[in-house]
Amino acid sequence: MTCILVIDDDAAIRAMFARSLRTLGDVEEANGGAPALRRLSARKFDLVVLDLHMPLIDGFSVLESLSAKGALNRDTPVFVVTADESQQARIRALRRHAIFLLSKPVNLAMLVSLAESSLKKAAARATPPPPPDEAQPEEPTDD
Repeated sequence: MTCILVIDDDAAIRAMFARSLRTLGDVEEANGGAPALRRLSARKFDLVVLDLHMPLIDGFSVLESLSAKGALNRDTPVFVVTADESQQARIRALRRHAIFLLSKPVNLAMLVSLAESSLKKAAARATPPPPPDEAQPEEPTDD
C-alpha cells in the first residue's frame, strides 16, 4: 500500500493536503521538522510533501537529512510546497532533494495529479522487467 507523509506546521494545510492525497493511499501527517525526521527514520514512504518554512527544524533541514548517505528515504520523491517565492529558496530546495516545488496556495488537483504520476513512475522503476521469452528449440524433423 502506498504511504505518503505530509509535513507542515499549519494543521489546516496539512489536513487539506492529506484529505486530497488519501485517494492515492495511506497518508501520515507530521506537524513540523522534528516529528517528520522521526517518522522518516522509522519507516519507508513512497512520497513526501514538505513545507519549507517551519519553526525549529525547517524543510531545508529535512531535505538535508533525506539526502544523507544511508537515509532510509533517500530515494523517496519530495514535493516542496512553500509560500516563499524567492529564487534562492527554490534553487536550494531543488538542489537538495525536491523533485517538484509548488507555490502556496497549492492547486490540489495539480498536487494529486503530480503525486499520482510520480508514484506510478516509481512503481514502474521498482517492478522488475518480465523475463524475455525464451525461444524453444525446434524439434528436428525427419524429412
